[in-house]
Amino acid sequence: MTTIGTNWTQMPAYARSPERAEWYYLLVITILLVVLVPFEPYDWVQRAVTAVFEPKDYRGDAVIIAIDEETERGLPTRTWSEADLSGLLTTIGAQSPRQIIINRQYFKFSSPAAATQLREALADLPKPAVWVIELSPRDAAMQTLTAGGTGAFAQRSTQIPAALTGLVVPAAMIFKPFAFGAPIYALTSVKTDEGVFPTVAAILAAPAAKPRDAIIDIDVSYNPSTIPAYSAGDVLSGKVNPAVFKDRQVVISFTRVVGRDTAVTPNNSYTPTAALAIMAAETVRNGPGLFLGWVPAFALAMAASILWLVLRRPYGRLIAAATFLAILLSPLALEPLLVFQQTSQGLGLLLLLGANKLFQRGRSLVQEYRTASETKSRFLAQASHDLRQPIHAIGLLTDRLKDTDLSSEQAQIVAKISWSVDNASRMFRALLDIAAIESGALKAEIAPVRISDLFAELDSQNALAAEQQNVDLRLVPSTVVVETDRALLATMLQNLVANAIRYSPGKRVLVGCRRRGTAVTVLVIDNGRGISPSDLEHVRKEFFRSSRRSDLRSDNKGLGLAIVSRLASMLGLQFALQSEQSRGTVASIGNLKRLRVSNEAALPLPNLVLPLAGVKVFVIDDHAETLASTQRLLEGWGCVVDGSQLPPEILPDCDMLLSDFDFGNGENLAANSSLLRQINASKTHLVVISGHHADQIEASLTDTPAIVLSKPLRAAELRSALMAIRSA
Repeated sequence: MTTIGTNWTQMPAYARSPERAEWYYLLVITILLVVLVPFEPYDWVQRAVTAVFEPKDYRGDAVIIAIDEETERGLPTRTWSEADLSGLLTTIGAQSPRQIIINRQYFKFSSPAAATQLREALADLPKPAVWVIELSPRDAAMQTLTAGGTGAFAQRSTQIPAALTGLVVPAAMIFKPFAFGAPIYALTSVKTDEGVFPTVAAILAAPAAKPRDAIIDIDVSYNPSTIPAYSAGDVLSGKVNPAVFKDRQVVISFTRVVGRDTAVTPNNSYTPTAALAIMAAETVRNGPGLFLGWVPAFALAMAASILWLVLRRPYGRLIAAATFLAILLSPLALEPLLVFQQTSQGLGLLLLLGANKLFQRGRSLVQEYRTASETKSRFLAQASHDLRQPIHAIGLLTDRLKDTDLSSEQAQIVAKISWSVDNASRMFRALLDIAAIESGALKAEIAPVRISDLFAELDSQNALAAEQQNVDLRLVPSTVVVETDRALLATMLQNLVANAIRYSPGKRVLVGCRRRGTAVTVLVIDNGRGISPSDLEHVRKEFFRSSRRSDLRSDNKGLGLAIVSRLASMLGLQFALQSEQSRGTVASIGNLKRLRVSNEAALPLPNLVLPLAGVKVFVIDDHAETLASTQRLLEGWGCVVDGSQLPPEILPDCDMLLSDFDFGNGENLAANSSLLRQINASKTHLVVISGHHADQIEASLTDTPAIVLSKPLRAAELRSALMAIRSA
């Protein structure tokens, strides 16, 4: 047999060791639920629902005579009077009923003759009638009726009208209802300054044993419509055979005023208070209900909660679910037997524990997703870095090969190789951008940006592609200055313009901006083939490519719009796409903050382009072929070039140091502090070419200013960087 002790490794396969936080949470919610009052509204709803689903028929001997609107309309005076009550009592009294109970009466008019007639009718009854007096729960203190009864007290109570003293027995009718019609409590006796009064419920329940408590929980599952009821007008007019009242308990009561004469019960929203008193009497007669309180359901829920913590899925979960259903449905079995309990605390315990487990599970899934995303980002970054080096070398070799004597066929092959290298370069750069965004390594540098400068760059970068596609590329001049990250906004616009040119051959592409108050929106509009509604929902996803007119030779890898969407979200901008098939597409980047710049000279000027002839460049690259190709490329531009596969101990005499970052065997440029100090002390400009992301390189070279270029690097990009350094 497996022993479960402090050695959790010996636990059965179906058991688990809960974390300490789980025990703490269970303890906290247990204390809160024990200290706090049960959530009674739930128990009220539960009682009401149970009463509706399992109604009972009344089978007692009580009957109601209702003074309703129909009765008053049939009276000569159109209102109930003492004379009418006298006639009703005379008719009923002749049948020798067991008891007559007269609920509160509302006479609009009274006369000495009618009062005398009422006293005579009461005096002629075979048994004194019960007269309901005006008492409210605030006027009365609950107390069990003693064996002494009412005795002479009933004859002298000031609660009885003076004219009826000695002719009737006083009784109270007091209920305490709750929302939803359940529960409803009734008093069996009340104590006032004058003494103890019985209630109508206790009188109707006689000769049943008196309940232990002065307050009872009425069994509201009785259907009030099954209690016999007759209209007082029909009794007075002879439409009802008076014999039906023989040996029965008769309750005479008003029923026409909602709220005053009625109450809400689960099976009838307009239950007469007389019917409520009869239901209370029936509850007493059948034995007052047993109230278990909240402890049994809560203890069962606590046991299920502990099992839920110590058992593995799905055992603990199944036990908790079965317990929850058992507690939830228990009233359907217990309440017909007049056994009541509060289940809100027990159900609340299981629900709170389940909510916590659901939250913890969700947090665990989110953490797993983040871990997977970070792993994917690291993989993309590393793969991009490792593949950039050979592609970078191929690009340099291809550029050198173009400068040799080639035949027409060879030139075509070299051009295709160059196109493939460009395509791969763009793809790896996009992958690295995606990885940088996801990992959070990409940081925005907010500064004033001239829209005109961005448009000039877009024109320069896309003029050749537009010409090749026979696209009329137009950029609307603008003097607007916005506050954003220049490089990231340029990347977004370049992606949008490149897409517009690619899918609008022979058409027109328009780039401009729109001002609305302090906000600026940049738009890229084309009248190309457009995007289908089905594709428009997915074009922002990575690697999504429309199957429509797909071309395996296309350089579209489905990353451009994904990068734009993520960068827009990162900068707090609004990226929108509107498109109609065969009509064109409108891409917009909105919510750019417009600046009113008075001093134009405060903004950075565009870089100037100067020749590279005579520039001294020292190249460091541990790949011999890459080193040789780079040297020959620089020499072709007129540079004075020297190089080495490893960093020199002494900084050579040069204007620019063009270096790789990684040198193999775990060595890198950042670790060569001696060389970096010499660079800082000289006028040499450092240019780093690496497959790592630029932010990572700059973070490693915090004390040494450097220009970081990403592999694979095209010759034109390297030349532009070197020209920019010389012109500075």
